[in-house]
Amino acid sequence: MDASIIQRAFEALGDRLGTREPIEVLLVGGAAGMLTGVLSASRTTVDCEVMVYVRDDAMGTVELAADAVSEGLGLGPRWLNSDVQLRRDALPDGWEERKVAVGRFGNLRVFAASRIDLIAMKVLGGRAQDIEDVWAMRPERDDFEFAGRYLEGLSAKGTLAEQITEARDLLEVLEKGRS
Repeated sequence: MDASIIQRAFEALGDRLGTREPIEVLLVGGAAGMLTGVLSASRTTVDCEVMVYVRDDAMGTVELAADAVSEGLGLGPRWLNSDVQLRRDALPDGWEERKVAVGRFGNLRVFAASRIDLIAMKVLGGRAQDIEDVWAMRPERDDFEFAGRYLEGLSAKGTLAEQITEARDLLEVLEKGRS
């Protein structure tokens, strides 16, 4: 999916939901970067990772509507993916104040993690696509410093020491590569 397909999917999802009370979702990952313009709109992704639902009880309703949207638009059945919710500890402190509005689709309000939060979480993720995305966001020294502070605080949130060490090693490589 590219940014235009994702946009159409959220429009259809908002239409399909038809709820009276607003529902908010927070996107992370590639879709968040694409829809906020910090990653190329022509980049593609297989899913839209949703980390937070506001109202917590809205997840089932949204996912049922997303299933219907996937059939209507010919998307994969997991185009809206909340598996990443298992890692809410990975959200950087203060993300709420930095989240970026993507759009309002009926009573569905879509937000995305900010650029600096995406960089930090992608350093933690450490996959090849994450590293490519970090470079595409053209990180500066301040971004790497933020990511370093973020990694320092993760052990208190329950992130495994091994994962933090791997992310610190990657951050060091990325910082050297920027020079």
